[in-house]
Amino acid sequence: MSAALRMAFIGSCGHHYLSRFATGRSPRCAAVAVAPDGCGSAAPMHVVEGIDGFEHFDDPIDMLDRFRPDVLSVGAVYGHNGTFVAAALERDIPVCSDKPIAASWAQLERISSLLDADPRRVVVTEFPMRCDPAFRAARDAVAAGRIGTVVLATAQKSYRFGTGRQNWYADRVDYGGTVLWVASHAIDYVRFATGRPYRAVYGQQANLTRPEYGDMEEVTVNVFELDGGAPAVVHADYSRPAKATSHGDDRLRIAGASGVVEVRDERCVLVSDDTEPVDITESGACRAAHDEILASLEGETNDLFGNDASLETATACLAARDAADGRCTVAVPTDPNR
Repeated sequence: MSAALRMAFIGSCGHHYLSRFATGRSPRCAAVAVAPDGCGSAAPMHVVEGIDGFEHFDDPIDMLDRFRPDVLSVGAVYGHNGTFVAAALERDIPVCSDKPIAASWAQLERISSLLDADPRRVVVTEFPMRCDPAFRAARDAVAAGRIGTVVLATAQKSYRFGTGRQNWYADRVDYGGTVLWVASHAIDYVRFATGRPYRAVYGQQANLTRPEYGDMEEVTVNVFELDGGAPAVVHADYSRPAKATSHGDDRLRIAGASGVVEVRDERCVLVSDDTEPVDITESGACRAAHDEILASLEGETNDLFGNDASLETATACLAARDAADGRCTVAVPTDPNR
């Protein structure tokens, strides 16, 4: 059996997939510590609910130095995740973080430099759709050539806005932008499912109905050029109606020269010149996200998570935000250090 680990958690703004090991009292979890981020996000007390003997720190950096975790989970106020990712890497602590792992080019360059300095360091970004059977099935179908050459990808990420979102959503430095928080999911699963890197991106964004949230964008649209020339349209919004059956609405459609694969309502359907519409969702089954994330943090090589995927998606997201800020087309750097 693999060794039990000391797990630490910063902030209450993230999903903290590793918390499944703590709350489930898994033998993989030996001890737990939590801390606020010092930027407006409290310690994630839900992680330690019902657990005796956990440690609480007022300062997250003090927690890293005194508790000395084997792995760290970051869920800070979004624009500050990168600070704690870098702090963990400087201490050689494998770290997983909710998106964005970097809300500025300076944060990303620091993280990239730390990874370059020691290849044993690991950062994983929590993009759970990579473990969702529907998106996995779409990726496998494209990779197997079942739709032919990719000619177009279209992706959607929609959330309910709800009530009572924190005031820091109005501040770009704290929030990071809707491209980084919402559209990032779709940017990642287009790259994941098509298997094609991004080369360039155009963008637009707006806040039309929520002026009280200042710098926050309620809708974003990006048009990417994929490697090979195909366009990919990614749009994100906070317009999911309150009466909708779920908080989010995630969609992906990839059109190829001889077929189409589409993800909607957590199902994946393939249709091609040779195949009637068929639900292929179950073909994409894999381990749960928290298991895959922990495996990656412990050095297991897989095609779901890891340094390269984290850096590539973070680079594409920052380029997409720049494009939307300027309503212009920008190149997507192949090197996060630009």
